[in-house]
Parts: sequence; C-alpha cells; structure tokens
Amino acid sequence: MFLMCFGIPAVMVKSSITALGLIAVVMFGFQSWISNVQTLPSDYFPEVAVGSVTGMGGVGAGLGAILFTQTTGFVVDHYSYTPILITAALLPIFATLVLFKLGGRIRPISI
Repeated sequence: MFLMCFGIPAVMVKSSITALGLIAVVMFGFQSWISNVQTLPSDYFPEVAVGSVTGMGGVGAGLGAILFTQTTGFVVDHYSYTPILITAALLPIFATLVLFKLGGRIRPISI
C-alpha cells in the first residue's frame, strides 16, 4: 500500500525518467493492493453472495474510473499533474483505513 506514496516524490524530481520509474513503482503497488482488496468479498460474505458483491464492486470501480478520468483532465488542464499524483498516493491509504474501520474482524461465516 505504501508503494503508492512514491507518486508524491514523482512530482518533485527533475528527471522525467526518474518520475516515470517512480510512477512504475506506484503502479506495481496499486496492482498488488487491488489484488488483495478484490479477494475480500470471499472473506466477508457467504459463498452465494460473493459473485453479486464482486459485481457491485466492479460497477463502483467503473463509475469511479469514469469520474476520476474526467476529474484528471480538468485538474491537469487548469493546474498540473501534481494534485493528481498526490491524491492518487493518498486515496489508497485512506481507503484501507476505511476498510479496516468498517470491515471489522474477519472470521469464518457459518450458515
């Protein structure tokens, strides 16, 4: 999760190659993080509901991607990539904290 924080120094370096390398680290961190998050429905919900919950998560991710893409274009046009990279670095940390707070303890479900 903390690999995604490398987006913050990516906006401060002078070399575009270094920035690109840091963004690659961010993308690796994101893929690792999202792979773990996407398996959580099987830990929290009964077997018969996992597909539905995962599908709702996919719809939410798609809508979020549409919104974030539109927002990114606006922010980059009016400011720069700096706020986008900082936001992208901090959102997964915030999301994980919310997940831990709302998720509670993971335990086997008995039906």
